[in-house]
Order: sequence, then C-alpha cells, then structure tokens
Amino acid sequence: MSTFTVSARKYRPQKFSEVTSQEFVTQTLRNAVSIGKIAHAYLLSGPRGVGKTTIARILAKALNCTDRKNGEPCDKCESCTEIKRSIHPDVIEIDAASRRGIDDIRDIQEAAKAHPMKAAYKFFIIDEVHMLTQQAFNALLKILEEPPPYLVFVLATTNPEKIPPTITSRCQRFPLQRFKVSEISAKLKEIAAEEKVKIDDESLFLIAKLGDGALRDALGVFDSAVSYCGNKITVEELTSFLNLPQKEIYFTVADFIQKGDVKGALEFFNEQNSKGLDIQTFFNGLTAHFRDLMMTSSAGSAELLDEPDSIRDKFSDEAGQFSMDEIIRILKVLADAEGRIRYSSNQKIFMEVMLAELCRLKAEISDLSEILSEMRGAKKKALTEGAGGEAALGSGRADVREKDTGEAGTNPGVSKEEIIVKLKELFDAEEYKFN
Repeated sequence: MSTFTVSARKYRPQKFSEVTSQEFVTQTLRNAVSIGKIAHAYLLSGPRGVGKTTIARILAKALNCTDRKNGEPCDKCESCTEIKRSIHPDVIEIDAASRRGIDDIRDIQEAAKAHPMKAAYKFFIIDEVHMLTQQAFNALLKILEEPPPYLVFVLATTNPEKIPPTITSRCQRFPLQRFKVSEISAKLKEIAAEEKVKIDDESLFLIAKLGDGALRDALGVFDSAVSYCGNKITVEELTSFLNLPQKEIYFTVADFIQKGDVKGALEFFNEQNSKGLDIQTFFNGLTAHFRDLMMTSSAGSAELLDEPDSIRDKFSDEAGQFSMDEIIRILKVLADAEGRIRYSSNQKIFMEVMLAELCRLKAEISDLSEILSEMRGAKKKALTEGAGGEAALGSGRADVREKDTGEAGTNPGVSKEEIIVKLKELFDAEEYKFN
C-alpha cells in the first residue's frame, strides 16, 4: 500500500494563521471564536482551491478544541485530531453535488435534533451548496430560521448567485479571493524546501500561473512535475513535460508581426506545430503576451506583470517596438477570434490565417494612409486648377463655379462626378446605386 500523500492534503493548513491570502476571513472568525460571538450559519464563497472547506474545518476545530488560545485550535487534542482525520462524530461533511435532494436535507434535520456526542458544537459543512434543489433549499431554510444553540452550519459554494436570497440573508457571508501568483510561488517554494526539491524561479512562476489563482491546482502540477523531473525541476524539463511553449516563442512571433513578415511567421508556426505544439494553448499564450505588452506599454514598465525579472526586461524592450494603438488592434483581432478558434474544425488553418492577418495589420494601415494622402493630393490639385480657371475666365466663370460648388457640396471647382471617379480608381470599386 502506498504511503504517499498529495501535497494539497499533506500541507493543508490546520490553523487560521497558516491560511494564505484570506486574512480578512480568518481574522474575523478567530476573533469571533475568542469572544464567543458565534453565528449559527456561515457562507463561504469563492473559486475552487482557495480554502473554503479548509477554513470550515479549522473553524470546527477552534470551536471544539479543549486547549485553544486566542481563537486558534491547538491541533493536538483528541477533538482536533479526530476532525483532522475526518472521523469526529459531531462534524459532518456533506457533498451537495451528490446529495442534493429534499430527503438528504431531512436526514440533516433529524441529525440536528440530537445534541453533540463529544463536542460543544455540532457542525455541518455543506460543500457546493448551490447544487441543492429548490425543495431542499426550502427544507434547509427551516433549520436556519430556528437553529438550536449547539448547531453551526458552514455552507461552501463556487456559485453564490445560485443560492436563494432567503438562505444567504440568514448567513454571515465571506467571499474568498483568488491567490496571487506571488503568493502561490512563495508557498510552493516553502513546500519544495520541505520536500528537498530544487526548483528555479521560472518554474515556480510557471506552476503558480498554471494554478490560475487556486493553490490546490498549483500543488497538483507541482506533484506531477516532481514525479517527472525528480528532485530537481528546471523550466526546460517542465515545459517539455507539460507540452507548453516557452516564452521565447511568443517574443519571436511578436517580432514577425512587428516586421509584417507573413512568410516568417507561418514557417515558424508550422515548425513549432510539427513539434507537437497545442494550438489552443499557443493562442491563449499569444493573447496573454500582447496583454502583458499592453500593460507594460501603458504603465511605462513591466512591474505589473507576474513574471520573473528576466522576462520583465524582455517585455520592457519589446513594448517600445509597438505603439499602443497597434497593440489594441492586435488584441481586438485575437478577442474576435477566441470563440471561433475553439470550435474550428481545423485549428491549424485558422491559426495560420490569423497570423497572416496580424502581420498585415500595419501594412493595411499604411495602405489606408497612402489612399488618404492621394485623396488629399487630388483635392489640392482640383482646388489649384479651379483657382487658375477662375483667374483666367474672370467674373464670367463665377456662375459656373457656383454651380460646381453646389453639386460637389464642399469644395469649389470640384464636381461630384470627379470625386466619384477618383474614389472608384483608388478603391478599385464598382459603382453602387441606392434607391
């Protein structure tokens, strides 16, 4: 039998002080335990992997601990040990995703009638509470309206908006926030030192970003990386294992886009694709790259980026090669393509067309500038010719010029027909008639 325990369980916080990034919630609950002002129901909401169930268990330990200090559980007494091992008879955890019917809530009602067997409080932790049916919510409401003094409910959810207002109004609500990349990196560094795993800063940042604000997800990636790389993790091995493109790829593609080199961009993309590059991952990374460029360009530095210093320096250098207008145009193209590439039957062709379009953006703007310049030249020439004709013909030409002015609508000496002919020549367009 394997004795291995995943890091998310092995290093799960056991005290309020060990919880990362949720100081507002933990400080409030610790103070409530210290002064004895315990609510009968709490609602913890937030994205996955941010510590909702962990905080609920710590609260259960703190309320039932026989040797707590300043609202913190001792984590050593019999009650704390049993709650930690999930075998305490008075702390009941329910998964509302699988037990979501009215009969399941009736079981809770019956269990709630009995006094605690060993502890001061009987605790019910209902995870993913938003999954309950409407009838189940109605049954739960009755308990929350008139709970016995020994009963405490902790409701945890990732979708608080799906919970009826009648339930939320009877709970103390605590929204939990996502972890910052720097906070996840710091925690991963502590765990790596504890596990005697050598890992470079770039790998820490990469794993932390893959966690997407959830420490549990990041720890899962960390465990997988240790299984593959052993006790020394490098960013080269990590990107190879996860099949992720390195940052250098996006800097190279951005350089092709900046130069308008369609041929180079397509050849480079196909070379990477032949190595097993995941196209959806590449698209997401390219979007994130130009978002980071926008942040760097707007702020004047790369300090806002969650990246190692070496990567920040590269963004600072590259931001000077694009104007803000160019970056915004590129991001608009990527945003428009996001929904379509996901459901495209041939993502490779879609990506090639999009790269060609991105490389052509600057050329299209140049073409438009040339067109406008030529139109201004034609306007100037027409005005000059009109002025010369007027000087030659004198006052007799005035009547004709007034007629031309009325027909053209704006410029003296330029007729409406002349403008239409010039526009057709510039845009190589057919004439359209409107009813």
